[in-house]
This record gives sequence, C-alpha cells and structure tokens, in this order.
Amino acid sequence: MEVEPRRADAGGSDGDGAEITRLCRTLVPLAAAGKHAEAASTYRWVTRASLGAPRRYGDHAMRLEFCALTGNEHTGFDLLSLLDGVGDHSDAIGRLEFFASAALLTRRLTETGYGEIRFVLNGPYDGLSLRLLHRRMRAAAFVEAEELDELDQNDYFTAYAEQKMTAKPVTEFVPLLPSALPRIPILPPPDLSAEELVVRAEIHNHRSEPEEARACLAAIGAVGDEIAPRLAELRAIFFQGDDTEERLRRAAAGFRRQGDEIRFLLNQCWLGLWLVFDDQAETGVALTTVAAARLRAGTDDRAACWGEYWLAHVLSGQGRTPEAYEALRRGAERAHEAGDPLLHGTLLCLEASLRNGDGEDPVTTLELAQAATDAFIVGNVGEKAVEAVEQVRIAYERVGSLDELDVFVENLLSTLPASGPDRLRGHLRQLRALSLIGTGRFADAVEDAYASLGIAASKGKDTAEHWYVLVTALHGAGRYDEVLDVAPHTIDLLIGLPDWGHRCRWMYADTYRALGESSRAFNEYALLAEILEESGDTGHSYISVSMAAAEQLDLLGYGANAADFYARAADAALAIGGGYVAATCRNAATLSRLRSGDLDAALTALDAAETAVHAVETETAPAREHLIAQLDHVAAHVLSAAGRIREAARRALRAAETFHRIGEAESARDVDLLLEQILLGDQSG
Repeated sequence: MEVEPRRADAGGSDGDGAEITRLCRTLVPLAAAGKHAEAASTYRWVTRASLGAPRRYGDHAMRLEFCALTGNEHTGFDLLSLLDGVGDHSDAIGRLEFFASAALLTRRLTETGYGEIRFVLNGPYDGLSLRLLHRRMRAAAFVEAEELDELDQNDYFTAYAEQKMTAKPVTEFVPLLPSALPRIPILPPPDLSAEELVVRAEIHNHRSEPEEARACLAAIGAVGDEIAPRLAELRAIFFQGDDTEERLRRAAAGFRRQGDEIRFLLNQCWLGLWLVFDDQAETGVALTTVAAARLRAGTDDRAACWGEYWLAHVLSGQGRTPEAYEALRRGAERAHEAGDPLLHGTLLCLEASLRNGDGEDPVTTLELAQAATDAFIVGNVGEKAVEAVEQVRIAYERVGSLDELDVFVENLLSTLPASGPDRLRGHLRQLRALSLIGTGRFADAVEDAYASLGIAASKGKDTAEHWYVLVTALHGAGRYDEVLDVAPHTIDLLIGLPDWGHRCRWMYADTYRALGESSRAFNEYALLAEILEESGDTGHSYISVSMAAAEQLDLLGYGANAADFYARAADAALAIGGGYVAATCRNAATLSRLRSGDLDAALTALDAAETAVHAVETETAPAREHLIAQLDHVAAHVLSAAGRIREAARRALRAAETFHRIGEAESARDVDLLLEQILLGDQSG
C-alpha cells in the first residue's frame, strides 16, 4: 500500500501547487534584491516540495531561470532531465516557459566554457553538446511563442521568449547550501591567439585538468601550419575516438616536417601507449621504448622525464613493473635536478600508485606519495595533489594505520599555505569528515563535509561520495531539515552503488520518521524494502526496513497493513536463521492486528507468535526470558480484549515478574499498568 504524503513536507499541505508556484515567482526577485539567504531557503523549499508532484513545467522553468541568473547553472543542469516529455505537456505556455528557461541555462553554461559537455538523456536530445542543445531549446521556444502569437494576432510571446533567453545574471552567486562556492569558469581568457590557447591546453594537460584543456581546444578555429601538429595531437588526446591513432600519426608527420625531434619523440611515446591500449602491445611497447631511450640520451631534461613517465605506463601495463620502477626512478632524479616540482611529483605519484596496486612495501610507497604531495603543493597543482594524497591514504589503509592517516591529514591541513591548492584543502577536509564520522563525531564532521563538497563542486569535481558523506554527517548530527535538502540528489547520484544507495535511502526515510512525517517515512521505507526485495537482498537490511515501515503504519493507524509488514520481516528473518527477530516481529504483528480492530485476526496472530517464541532455543537465557515476557505482555492485551480476563491477568502478572527479575523496569511498569486495567475491568464487569 502507499500512504498519501503531505505535499509540502517543509510545512503545510499544498494540494494544487499554488504555494509552490507563488514561491517560485519570488526566487529571482529575492536574488536581485540581495536577499540571498532567503532566496536559497525558498529554492530548497520548492525543490523539496516538488518531489513526487505532478510536473508543472512553469514552476520548473522558474527554477531553471533562477539557477541560470544566480551562478548556479550546474545545479540547474539536473533540471534539464525534465526535457523528456515536455513536448507532450498540454500547457502551451508551460512548454514555452520551460524551453526558454532551458535555452537561457544552456546559454550560460556555454558562455562559461561548458558548451562541449554532452547532454545524456534517453530522449530526442540525447548526446547533444550543450552548445547545440541551446540552439534546439531556443528554436523550440520560438516555435511555441509563434503558435501562441498566432492565436492573439500579436508578437507578445515571441518578444517575451527573446527577453527571457537573453536575460543577464541578477547577481554573481547565491549559495544554495552552506559553504557552497561559485563554479569556476573553465573558459580561457578572451582574445588569446591560437598558439597561446595551445600552450594553455598543454599546461592543463600536464596538470591533470582535462576539462580546462578541452575548453581551450574548443576555442581554437583555423590555425597555421606551424602549430597545426600540436593542435592535432592535443585534439587526438582529448577527443579520443576510432581515428585517434590516425590523428596521432598525422601530428607526428607534421613534427617531422618541421624538424621538431623532441615533439616527435614525445608523440611516439604517447602513440605507443595508445597502441598498447588498442591491443597492439608489441608495436606499442617497441615504439615507446625507442622514443624514451632517444629522449633520455638528449639534453632536454623535461622531455626526457616525460619519456620515462610514458615508458613506465607502457611497461607496467605489460607486467614489467621492475623496469617501470627503474624508469620512474631515472625520471624523478632528473626532474628533481631540473627543479620542476610538477614533473617530479608526477613521476613519484605514478610510482606510488603502481606500488599500491602491486601490493609493494607500503613504507616506500608512503615516502613516495608524501614526497609527491609536497612537490605538488610547491607547484600549486591541486588535482595532482589530490591524486598523491589518495595514494597516501591507500598505503595507510593497506597497513591498517588509520590513526597515522588522521595525523597526516591534520598536519597537512594545519601547514597548508593559505595560497595552497584549494582542491587539496577540500580533499583533506573530506578525509577528516570521514574520520570524524567513523568515530561517531557527526556534528563535528558536518562543517568539513559541507566545505569539502563546496570546494569540489566549484571545480566540477563533486562526486557521489561527497554528497553521501554530507548526508551521513547531517543525519548523524540530527540536522534533519538539511538531510531533506540534499538526500534526494544524493540518491540519484548513488544509482549503481547499492550499498551506499540503500543506506542513503534509509537515512532519508529515517529523517522523515524523526520529523514525525510518518506517511512520508513509510513511503520511503516501503520503497527501499521493495528495492531490496527486487535485488534479492532479503537479509538483515530488508528485515529492519520492513519493521520500520510497519512501525510507521502503526502510528498512522493502519494496523492490518503494519501486521503484513511485520509478517514479511518475520518470514525473512526465519529464512536466515533469525528466530529471535522473527518471534519479535510475530509479537509486534499480533498487537498491530489488535489495533486494527480485528480480534479474530489478532487471536490467530497470537497463536503464530506463541509458536515462534517457543521455537527460539539458541539465545541466551536472559534474551529468551525477555522474549517470553514480551509474548506474555502481548497475550495479555489480546486476551483482555477477547474477554478472557483471568488468562489475561495471569499472563500480565507473569510478564511483570519476568521484566522485574531481568531488570527491565520500564517494561515492568508498562505491564503493571496493563494488569491494573485488566483487574479493574474485571471488577467492573
């Protein structure tokens, strides 16, 4: 069954959506007036209240517009998934609003350098770049506007659509969550020459910043012959496909024509790696080995080091790790002598990664990874510093030295310069949040989790783990309203990660329970139980979730349905040898049947509970005594309702004596009160 939820779980019901629409209309004006906190709070409220509601495209359009005009374009990106079906929506004005707002959002995303990102949706727009999607949305908006204008014989809607699609931001940034930061644009500065853009792309390549590199490459039009080979090589690397080998060879030919031996040999190193990847291992290894050796014999230190780096990649892929380590050692020594911290750290980090993967001595691995981290901090290379710290973490975890990892993280956070890489600082705070959660210090973890997510999201590097850690910290800290703000998005991100996904769904349901939203809590518990059952997981998680769903149904007054859930939990528990849990569920199901007013069903359930309880033999004596006392307490309720007063009193008296004997004073008091009611009822009869 499904219980009808309250539409607006943040307060009050809103059956027709009028309140959501009213508040959506205030979003942009609030931001324009500088009331950022109020605008963010309102956005979170309407987002939460819209979950599960009928699609009102006019409301969603206003949310898209707000995101586009307040520096939250990437938050609005998720709303574009609603495009699947908007064309069939019956409200023509709603269609116009949504298409125009989608055009506005995709325009802003393109303007900030994300136009080449592909839109993934199982629908007519699947696979389009955001740049092309913008054109499609703009065209669709004008089609809707022109049809509306034909009805009224004017051009009002066309002008309205144009105005909406060309709107300028009303403020630089409205933080929608604590510690949120504006997305850092990846578009290169304007007016750079093609050669300057190629140089920037090469730098981003070496710094492990692929999106920034792609943005530079996308900004380059026609180029002269002098830089064409470099551009061809970079495009082959960053836009890989069936013709990657051909494009790399074409770039190599260009370098040869220009007499650029260094670039030619570096190209051959990368081409060799590609061939190995493309199942041409023998040719690829030979190509990279020869090219790296020639670079090693040359005078260009940086080129020689990159040759060793690519050679190590190729050799390790063939299982020749001792030779790979030797190549990396040669390269690291030469990079250190050349005073290049980026290159030095890159070589050390790769060796640490290979040693972690091969299960090599963690002490040596730690030294390499920590040295790489230091080098990347000196070079202010955030992405690579995160990679190095991850190798430190893996090495500490391999030897079970989590306390030492905590010390490493704390020391690095306290010594990291203020001008140091923010991405590294965010990652360290993520690791500290995980440690705090692991020791039950959820409230302390919240600030770190928010800060880590904010920094990562500003670079487009936020992952499902960032969001999951935040939900876990907020739930553990009892900050339930905030859980409702972030859990739905987190659940979407966790598709394909069932362990985290199921745990996050449980926290979401439990949050509604804690807030007294029993109908919403039940719906979420029941959904999770269904997901677990469909996946074949009817073990402990399924049992506990089914019991939780039953508890909420009892609170809502659906006793018969609660009993059904308890019965499912009992069957599942019995199937895995959990007789004690099964008996507890049978006891609870009996009371639920009684609450539903079906006395005959309650008496039948009591018989099943008696059988289940007396079948339990494996538990300790105190546990069995508790279970029997619980059964006697339940029986007293049912027998009293059936008018069997003497039996009811006897069972209640026995339950009270047992609870007193095993030290469960609160349960004993409950039974004493029941016994008093039974006896008074007997006297009055």
